Amino acid sequence: MNMTGTGTIGTRQQVERWIEESQYLLGRVIPSVFDDNQRLRERAAASDAECDRMREEIATVRRELHEVQLELSGLRGQNDDLRSQQAAVAESLSRAVHHMTELMQPMNEMVTRLHVVQPAVESAYQ
Repeated sequence: MNMTGTGTIGTRQQVERWIEESQYLLGRVIPSVFDDNQRLRERAAASDAECDRMREEIATVRRELHEVQLELSGLRGQNDDLRSQQAAVAESLSRAVHHMTELMQPMNEMVTRLHVVQPAVESAYQ
């Protein structure tokens, strides 16, 4: 019985030592786990706030992009209008120059004839 009593005492001491070590470890681990938990909750809250801020910023940028796209569309329309007006003005000027050239042709011929006739008239007066 002595042997069994000694074995029981050794086992009991070993269990008590495990309990003490477990209490010591849990005393250190549990506060660390709580600290980590709190720190991670704060980081998660900060990340959520940053995510919300970024969502608002993205929404603002999307609205601005839409406004700029509308403005660009309007400017492209104006550009197309101005280009067609420019083409119309160029066509009108081209026709005007053509008509002026046609009008100038007889006048140039008269001037050429007058220069040819004029020397003969001048020599008659001399």
